[in-house]
Amino acid sequence: MKKISITILTAFIFLSACYKDKGNYDYKDINEIKITGLKENYPVVLGVDVLHIEPNIQMTEEITDPDRLSYYWILYRGFNPVDTLGRQPVLDARINVNPDVYTLYLRIIDNATGIAWKAGATVTVGTRYSSGLMLMGTGENGSAEVDMISMTNDTLVIHGILSNSGLPALHDPVTIMQIGGKDTNSNNGRVWVMTKSGSYYLDRKSMLGNTSKTFATITVTNEFADKQSLTPILAIPQIRERAGTMSNQNTRAIMTSDGNIFTTHTFLTGGGDYYTNPVNREASNYDKRLKTAPFLWYAIGSMNTMIWYDADNQRFMNYNGFGIGTTSTALTDKATDAFPWDQASVGRTLVYGENTRNTDGGSTNGNSFAILKDNSNQCHIYKFYASGATPPKRDVYTVLPLAVDFDKANCYAFSSRRSVVFYSVGNRLYAYDYNKGLEKIYQLTQLGPDEITMLKFDTQIDYATNALYIATYNASSKGRLRRFMVGTNPNSVDITPVDRSDWDGLIKIKDMNWRAIN
Repeated sequence: MKKISITILTAFIFLSACYKDKGNYDYKDINEIKITGLKENYPVVLGVDVLHIEPNIQMTEEITDPDRLSYYWILYRGFNPVDTLGRQPVLDARINVNPDVYTLYLRIIDNATGIAWKAGATVTVGTRYSSGLMLMGTGENGSAEVDMISMTNDTLVIHGILSNSGLPALHDPVTIMQIGGKDTNSNNGRVWVMTKSGSYYLDRKSMLGNTSKTFATITVTNEFADKQSLTPILAIPQIRERAGTMSNQNTRAIMTSDGNIFTTHTFLTGGGDYYTNPVNREASNYDKRLKTAPFLWYAIGSMNTMIWYDADNQRFMNYNGFGIGTTSTALTDKATDAFPWDQASVGRTLVYGENTRNTDGGSTNGNSFAILKDNSNQCHIYKFYASGATPPKRDVYTVLPLAVDFDKANCYAFSSRRSVVFYSVGNRLYAYDYNKGLEKIYQLTQLGPDEITMLKFDTQIDYATNALYIATYNASSKGRLRRFMVGTNPNSVDITPVDRSDWDGLIKIKDMNWRAIN
């Protein structure tokens, strides 16, 4: 049987070789089209920008018939076509789709052959509120107001966002911030306006408000007769880099004006920014909620725990159970520690707290700072790593008398790159180098006579540059925001203004935060 199979196969090959091929191989060249000149990405501001693209189209044949080629600019979201933006070689289109990331294809069909050629690019559609510096402060009428230095495409200052939001007039401004980072789910990512008279989360695309969008709607608690009285004044974590990455995409905490701290883990809640009972309490006395100071410390690079301050008992507390923990723990001290967590033992009270990107002592994700003072107004700077169940204490610095009016400052800002804390008293700006044994004080006079209303180092956009934002105010030119670079010479402290980073005609700025995405 095997022999027969081989014989038949051999005969088949022989006949195939002898067969005369009578097929038609009369080939003809076709018009080949090459599309180049498209950018990798086209950012577009919804309702503002016209998307203009002039591709470079090369053909192997000269086409004189205008009807020979058909052009289609087709916008896709994923694999689904959304809109045909144009039918001409050059595209000029005003985009009218939801803010998102799309793929745009130019498809050219040669109608003589039916062959299609295409090239693509990314189109990122945002609003004028998509990215930029959000500013919270006081408007000319004395009410809380929000301005924004939009950097979605060109730099544009947008005024009166809060007064045009549809919300009632608010007072005692605190902050405006985006939480949720790159998450486009409106149940996870929110833009909060926070004031002591009321706090609301806004529509992220329009920045319009609604009085129903309060913390009460996302809180599940049985401990408050009126949940509407819960007014957020602080939220963590912040955005940690320009593109919108958070210190942790899932773990969050919100502090309310009555001194309660609510936490959540969005993965464990099924994909929502929802909160349960406060955690500012101890397991040994669960029914007593402890009053907190308005600061939360955590490692900006990666938040897995947080520290808060018990104002009832003057001590630092630790929380390390996002999503599952219902109480906090009093941090313990050893005699050899640089400083105590228990401030009642040394007669000190909290003045100020801040999180930075400082990595001294191996604090990869950023050290935190606190300013404490005793009954004689002697101030002390604590440096610690707010990470883990036993956060390391890095050092303590006693503020020397040469730091003029340090205890009277209205603003503080710690540098992440140097042992320097900036502070202001009215219109006077100081920089205090607290490096032990080499302490120095500098008074910086570049700002002029205007009142200083905010000092804030950049820990969100490009923290490696050691950029300091300073806000000032006077009645005629209104609020002004400037960006300065802090020098690196260890023997002096100098600040240099950054080109094209000076904006005036603003509100009286209280705080600012970076917004990275719709």
